[in-house]
Amino acid sequence: MNENASPVNSAQKLTPAFALVQAPFWATYCVSVSFAAVYLQYLGYNNRQLGLIMAAGCLMSSLLGPLLSSRIDRTPELTASKLAPFVLAAQALTLLLLILSPHKGPLSALGFLLYLTFSNSVNSLNLKLYSDAVYGGADIDYGFCRGIGSLGYVVVSVALGFAVKLTSALLIPWAGLALTAAQYLTFRRFHKAAPESRAVRERERGATLMEFARNNRSFCLLLLGTVLMFIAHSAAGNFMINVVRNLGGDEGSMGWLNGFMAAVEIPMMFLYSRIFRKRGAAATALTLSFVFFTLKAAGIAAAATIPQLAAVFLLQAPSFALYTAAIVPYVTETVAYEDSAKAQSLAYTMTTVGSVLASLIAGPLYDALSVSATLWICCALCAAGTVIALLAMRR
Repeated sequence: MNENASPVNSAQKLTPAFALVQAPFWATYCVSVSFAAVYLQYLGYNNRQLGLIMAAGCLMSSLLGPLLSSRIDRTPELTASKLAPFVLAAQALTLLLLILSPHKGPLSALGFLLYLTFSNSVNSLNLKLYSDAVYGGADIDYGFCRGIGSLGYVVVSVALGFAVKLTSALLIPWAGLALTAAQYLTFRRFHKAAPESRAVRERERGATLMEFARNNRSFCLLLLGTVLMFIAHSAAGNFMINVVRNLGGDEGSMGWLNGFMAAVEIPMMFLYSRIFRKRGAAATALTLSFVFFTLKAAGIAAAATIPQLAAVFLLQAPSFALYTAAIVPYVTETVAYEDSAKAQSLAYTMTTVGSVLASLIAGPLYDALSVSATLWICCALCAAGTVIALLAMRR
């Protein structure tokens, strides 16, 4: 926040500016993760192979994000604003590699792996931008901003789903490249609206990752539960085309179902700051979301038709949407600012780790078992994660 600007004026400017940062990022997430199976299957990869590519990419992003964040916490002169352009440039180069190598082989596998690595890591930097702005005095409505992110996901999911159906999956990396440019432009806009305050520049040096884990054991237990819940979440989301085809649908069905699911998230995210206004309310919101994650996983496994699956996706609001809107304020309230980059990155990264494990577990299971059996196995993991997370919240 500009040191000479009033908090009220800064808040009025920064909420829409950060919302514009969120929109192209989550639209990019839709392209890189939700359309990964569509693209890689089009090139000739089977479920096991695409699962390994996605697992490797997500694993690398789950390492890169916290490493970048830890370096920011440990190096006061280093900021998310300085790192983001380089990560986005690397993301663009991976997409150019995919465009130049539109067939199954080492180059396309490496290109998509690196695309996942850099595209997912960007959010760790986005969350640090948010933490710095809030610590500097801005009052950003994160739930609203995240809702705009889901709106971006909706638009791209529906549009790209139908565009791919009418043309081919080779359109996917071009869409990713356009969104990378949009990410850079919106990042620059936010950076100009919220230059770093003196308090941010003079922050204390944070702990190392190992020291942070030792000092925040309950938080780390919460992260473990989150991983298990997101295995089930990603087993359906990353392999949505398998789930949809099992019920008689196609790429078009997947596109509008993904869009519908994201659209369901938006009202909850927009209303979060109004429903959970009191300090400490984020913990209550997280508790509710954990329970609904398991209920949603069971519903997806039990769905027998596309309309039933769409009905189950209504639970996306009190599960994923509520979690997403609450976890960032929860971390801001419970973790020291000097460790904020690590904590926010780890919270986001656990969803990525869940995606990695889903790729390693669900990919082979989809090849070896029925879709229904795979989803029920992942539902059991989700229930275990819910129990662990709830126990962590009580400690």
